[in-house]
Amino acid sequence: MAGASSKNKGANAEREAADVIETWLREVYLSCGVEPPKLKRNLEQVRIGGADLIGVDWMALEIKRREQLQLSTWWKQTVRQAMQGQTPILMWRQNRCPWAFRIRVTAYHGTPATGGRLQYYDADLSLDEGKRWLQSEAWGKLQVAP
Repeated sequence: MAGASSKNKGANAEREAADVIETWLREVYLSCGVEPPKLKRNLEQVRIGGADLIGVDWMALEIKRREQLQLSTWWKQTVRQAMQGQTPILMWRQNRCPWAFRIRVTAYHGTPATGGRLQYYDADLSLDEGKRWLQSEAWGKLQVAP
């Protein structure tokens, strides 16, 4: 697929992904008495870079809707465009398949006294696993908010 139809497919995928994530976040935010965020497409990304969807400051969302999987390439792009303090999240889907996710989580190994360090782990998640992870992260962020 090339040209205008490819751009339309990408734009539609971004809107579909935004709807899915907003629905999941709405449950968490409303349960905490907080107005849920509204995700929007980053129409400036060609010019200034950044994630495909913006509106939740701790997430760097890259959305792909393609038949030919290029997860390694897409993941490098996702991690590269994530800003400091953002969790890189790749959300992709092939025809007739559910959405899937790749996320990066961090863990601290050791103790400050022994010179511990941060370690990064990348994980692929199904749609249901992605929902549970995302809602858990959102809930945790709301609980530590000032």
